[in-house]
Amino acid sequence: MKKLVIACIAIAVVTGGYFLIRGKNGSRPERPDLETARVVRGDLKVSVLSTGTIQPYTRVEVSSSVSGRIDRVVVDEGDRVKEGDILAWVSSEERIALVEAARSALESARLKNDTQAEQEADRAYKVADRAYKPVPITSSIAGEVINRSCEPGQNVAFTDVLFVISDRLVASVEVDEADIGRITTGQRALIWLDAFPDERVEGRVVKISREGRIENDVVIYDVMVEVPRVPPYWSSGMTANVEFTIAEKTGVLLIPRSALSGSPGKQHVFVLEKEGVSRPVQTGISNGRMIEVTGGLGEGETVILGQGGNRFPPGGNIQRSIRMMRRMNR
Repeated sequence: MKKLVIACIAIAVVTGGYFLIRGKNGSRPERPDLETARVVRGDLKVSVLSTGTIQPYTRVEVSSSVSGRIDRVVVDEGDRVKEGDILAWVSSEERIALVEAARSALESARLKNDTQAEQEADRAYKVADRAYKPVPITSSIAGEVINRSCEPGQNVAFTDVLFVISDRLVASVEVDEADIGRITTGQRALIWLDAFPDERVEGRVVKISREGRIENDVVIYDVMVEVPRVPPYWSSGMTANVEFTIAEKTGVLLIPRSALSGSPGKQHVFVLEKEGVSRPVQTGISNGRMIEVTGGLGEGETVILGQGGNRFPPGGNIQRSIRMMRRMNR
């Protein structure tokens, strides 16, 4: 008898719990999961972002035409030079040998206090000094000295790079083949450096390489962007970021791209005010998240999101969700 009573109590508890849960669920209607957005008016910019480095547009390495020893250096890093300007003077090995021999003979005659020998040695020294002049090292272009790697008294070979001259600094960045077709010479671009993220300078594309190269299985092209005046804080080798402006419009109608359904040329949206009825629209430029609406919608209308990703089946289910949402908001 006791076991029968316990069983009845257990059945009553389970049954009561079931109806209680069912009653609670039944009293709370399911809220439709609809995401919407209004058609707004605003500005839209389509751009491509690339990274690279600050580099010389033209980079010239300057070496000595002879092996020998640096006599004098005329310029330093950061100096501006013109074509033909002298950068340094170098004595050739032949001049060094003759002048040193004549100087040694002169000093020896002086130590011996031999006036005649001293006069002859002095004439020989002057002849050697006039006959073998130091060789000038000159710049072949006008620009800025961005590197100097020589000092007076230093022995150099004709293969040593003593100076590097840059005509001007530009931002050289890499653009992959998916975007290179949208980059053109003369196109506007915005440049900022990792070292100076708050300093932004506007420039224009001056050169696009015609030959691509493969990096990590992606074909990339080098693009050079120059500015009207190179900022003083730019240095060769700095990391540069460049934003290329592909298209830009102001005061246009905008909606999220996720509101679109259909294929290019046959796009449509579901309008909330019309019970989710599909409406064809015409579109313009897009930055990947927002898209310009050129026809089919008016400012302030509400569109349903997620249709492009098939989050909601078309037709009756959307309309039923809209009606439920309106009843819940009353």
